[in-house]
Amino acid sequence: MTQRTRPDVLEAMHELMHAYRARMVRAMADVHPGLTFNEMRALSFIGRHPGATQKELVRHSGADKAQVARMLGLLQDRGWLERLPHAEDKRSRCLTLSAEGATLYQALQASRQALSASVLAGCDEATQTQLLALLARVRGNLDALPAEQGDPVDCQRGD
Repeated sequence: MTQRTRPDVLEAMHELMHAYRARMVRAMADVHPGLTFNEMRALSFIGRHPGATQKELVRHSGADKAQVARMLGLLQDRGWLERLPHAEDKRSRCLTLSAEGATLYQALQASRQALSASVLAGCDEATQTQLLALLARVRGNLDALPAEQGDPVDCQRGD
């Protein structure tokens, strides 16, 4: 008699995120070919948090400061991003989407929402609420673990 092993929940979540990301990349290419996944994530973060600083984007993404600075320069050169002086910290700049960047952000959001609707088809509101609560509990457990050397600080991803 063969013993069945219980599926690994976190491995299933990992596979789900990879499959979702692959679909997002394809959907993103339909919106704007040549836009990288990290650029899309940055535009989405800035779209959801207008006035955020580069430091906040670095903290959110977990990416290297220099890498984020180069990417923001490219986004600004393409006309999608504006860097405005910070009201309180003159060394800092606030990131906002330009009119063209806002249009791109809206198109990316519409594409993401369409994908999300397809992925969650057949899951009623109560099921989605329960899933969100379970994921929040798992995230809380992860956040409560002691930090290890080299871990990014406060690396929440909401894109």
